[in-house]
Amino acid sequence: MLARIDTGLLWLSRTLLLLSGVGLALMMVQTVADVVADNFWSRPIPGNFEIISVYHMVLVVFLPLAFVEWQHENIQVDMLWRLMPGWLQRAVLVLGYVVSAVFFAILARQTWFDAVKAMTKGEMMMGNVYVLIWPAKFVLPVGFAAIGLVSLRHAVHAALDPAFSPDPVDPGEGHI
Repeated sequence: MLARIDTGLLWLSRTLLLLSGVGLALMMVQTVADVVADNFWSRPIPGNFEIISVYHMVLVVFLPLAFVEWQHENIQVDMLWRLMPGWLQRAVLVLGYVVSAVFFAILARQTWFDAVKAMTKGEMMMGNVYVLIWPAKFVLPVGFAAIGLVSLRHAVHAALDPAFSPDPVDPGEGHI
């Protein structure tokens, strides 16, 4: 059962990472197109900055969170960790993952309600052009829910699997 959940969460994390990469590619293409249009025809893309900051940046920042957590690549402070006995390390690890999962669940819940409220109002941003911003707000709860699920997965594995390690995955091992 855990293996199937792990497979699903890894697939979800990789899919969100891929979508983030698409957002990054779109941001680069749009920026280059804007620079070319401005320099060659003196006609920059209207609302380019707004679209990049509202849509592309949100995809790039929030969607890969789950994969980063899956790989144990988030910032970790281990000043006292190495001094603790093994049983205490395991207990602190499980507690930390559970607290993280709860924190991200709260963020997912709140950002979901915020996104629904923004959609109901038809929230827009005024700049050079009007840009609908409510669709981008749905990216946040997806990213937060995904990292919360991965954190919960890590808590379960840290509690049940003696071989579980919070150390970052070695890219040379091909686990990506």
